[in-house]
Amino acid sequence: MVRLQSMRMKKPQKVLTIALMSMMMFGGVSQTLSQTVAIAATPSDGVTMAQARRSPSSSLPRQVARRIQRDASRRFDLHPRDVQILSATRETWPDACLGLAAPNERCMMALVEGWRVTLTDGQQTWVYRTDLQARQIKMEGENSAELPPQVVDRLFTTIAQQANVPANTLRVIESEPKTFDGCMGIFNPGQACTRIAISGYRVIVMGDRQSWVYHVDQEGSRIVQNITASGSGVSITPSFIPAEGQLPLPSTDVVFKMMVSGGLRGDTTETFLTQDGVLSRTTTNGINSSVPRTTVIKRLTPQQVQQFQQLLSQQKVPNLNGMRYLTSAALADYPTTTIQAMNSTVSYIDLEESSLPQALQTVIQAWERL
Repeated sequence: MVRLQSMRMKKPQKVLTIALMSMMMFGGVSQTLSQTVAIAATPSDGVTMAQARRSPSSSLPRQVARRIQRDASRRFDLHPRDVQILSATRETWPDACLGLAAPNERCMMALVEGWRVTLTDGQQTWVYRTDLQARQIKMEGENSAELPPQVVDRLFTTIAQQANVPANTLRVIESEPKTFDGCMGIFNPGQACTRIAISGYRVIVMGDRQSWVYHVDQEGSRIVQNITASGSGVSITPSFIPAEGQLPLPSTDVVFKMMVSGGLRGDTTETFLTQDGVLSRTTTNGINSSVPRTTVIKRLTPQQVQQFQQLLSQQKVPNLNGMRYLTSAALADYPTTTIQAMNSTVSYIDLEESSLPQALQTVIQAWERL
């Protein structure tokens, strides 16, 4: 058996009371450790809110509130006093980009204490992320600026209807431009797709309990859920593998490859199944950079190889291509597992295997049984 253990308008009262709660969230791709907080303010602060959740330990600083209101008023051509704060939560962001890295943006991997603040002008609502002093300010969804608002509205309406969830609980955590074929980039075994180019986006949407991946055309007239890549639980942060993190695909004779890398030692272990049934493993020591050692584990019969290939196709592995499913453990030097099959690459952390999309779980379990 192959088993690799890769580890929120009225003027506020002087004191607002709220209930302490904690929640996990990951934006763009990120996971946060949340505490809801109180905002103690006077009318001169310019900070108003209809509801708040409090923590007895801290409140949103006036300077942070003002900087966020100033940014929103500048972005949307509003008077600062027309921008009201609905709620604020204390957060721990997973990187220097506050979990909102732009495409190809490099971010220092370090835990950053800060705030998640919801603002409104009475008609629209925006969510901001900052560090503790709001020296770093980012708005959720700004890295998805290429995603037209009407497309987002249609997408949220679709998800709300299909998943029976409130649309106001949904948020886009990441999107990327994509060119799809006639099947909108969705692989189904034996299905022939028209070879046409449909410009659009691949989008990750997070709700209160799970995530969804959708393929959408530029006008939002075609919206298709990538069921295979959807369904990860709240303990998982789905995201797209950045361009600089893309690994070269293995040679064509490789049916399946699993690589476990990272950790405190920096070791890398790669396990391969080739067309001829040979199951082998290569280990590279990250400390002394020793020469990789390859060991043949076992040999499978042609029937076993064929059955495993059929399972990969049935689980629609190509629909997972370019996805990664991480947790906060990725910041603690816990090993990341990457699997490659059917010209596709997907990464995850095995600590939360039960929160991964079901198809990915099935593939992992089948691999372990070999």
